[in-house]
Amino acid sequence: MNRHIRHNKRLSAGMTLIEVFIAVVILSTGLVVLLTAASRCLAVMKSAKNYQTAQWTLNKGDLDYPVVPTNDVKQLEVSPVEYPGGFTYSRVVEEDDDKDLLYVMRTKVSWSDHSREMSEEVVRYVLEMPKE
Repeated sequence: MNRHIRHNKRLSAGMTLIEVFIAVVILSTGLVVLLTAASRCLAVMKSAKNYQTAQWTLNKGDLDYPVVPTNDVKQLEVSPVEYPGGFTYSRVVEEDDDKDLLYVMRTKVSWSDHSREMSEEVVRYVLEMPKE
């Protein structure tokens, strides 16, 4: 009888192969979820950094090429200018549909993000001063 009790204790003392397999599956699933979340967090941080740099580029471009009162609004246009980090600043002036003295000025910052072309645009209206 004593041998029988020792034999049962030996069998129940360790883990079976199925228990080990289930533990490995649970751990690996948790690890995959954790790595996926960390990867997405890094992608969001990079995207936020790009938008911050785009805002800096927009401000820098507006300082380098200020909007000044003029009789010819086409002088306010800026052909694409490269800034650090692969960001491009440009400004175009288009006639408004009303054919009045208001013009639409579109300032655009564009950059490449993981083989996608990204851009931010600010739209303002400018008034052309009458020529005297």
